[in-house]
Amino acid sequence: MPDLRSLPAWAIRVSDGGNFLQFSATVWNAGDSPLVVDGFRREGEDTMDAYQYFFDAAGNQTGYQQVGEMHWDGRPTHQHWHFEDFARYSLLDASQVEAVRSRKEAFCLANTDAVDLTVPNAAWNPDNTDLSTSCGDMGSLSIREVLASGWGDTYAQFRAGQSFDLHGLPNGTYYVAVIANPENRLVESSTDNNVSLRQVIIGGTENARTVTVPRVGLVVEPIFFGR
Repeated sequence: MPDLRSLPAWAIRVSDGGNFLQFSATVWNAGDSPLVVDGFRREGEDTMDAYQYFFDAAGNQTGYQQVGEMHWDGRPTHQHWHFEDFARYSLLDASQVEAVRSRKEAFCLANTDAVDLTVPNAAWNPDNTDLSTSCGDMGSLSIREVLASGWGDTYAQFRAGQSFDLHGLPNGTYYVAVIANPENRLVESSTDNNVSLRQVIIGGTENARTVTVPRVGLVVEPIFFGR
């Protein structure tokens, strides 16, 4: 079975306009089976019905289950088919109650980053590492999206919707919550490890917000362009 897990948000910054908290996030598969989701387009619609497929230890398909929908996203930083309900991003207040939800609600599954290739059945050389080959185009009638064992799917902060709107939000301590499989539609071995929290401290004023991000453990994040 696949086992989706979320890593703490990273590359956190305030947008140039000073009102949006941008971040990058990775959800990865720690299970001993790939997450395989096929989409089949409805006639005359920009919607696909999505099905998860299951396999035995020898790699033979043993079954499938409908798990939601895929939709075409035509925005400039996407322009591919997205699976609904793969992950959710929420900004929680100091009491860990949702204050803002990101508009990013759908995802193209692809093996963008190796996270832990020591997990059982990890794929050392997966096929779909490029969004342009795994997520289809406007004319696609069906697609297969795969997240291999040991690999993560990363969305960087430049993607449309990958942010929180800070308008009217009081300064203070918050948590960026990355939630895998938020509606439990995908079948996986455990849902106890689907949520990660990253503390952030919001300051500044309207149109000039600031963010301070305490370090996680021993990890020192690289700084780009002074950020």
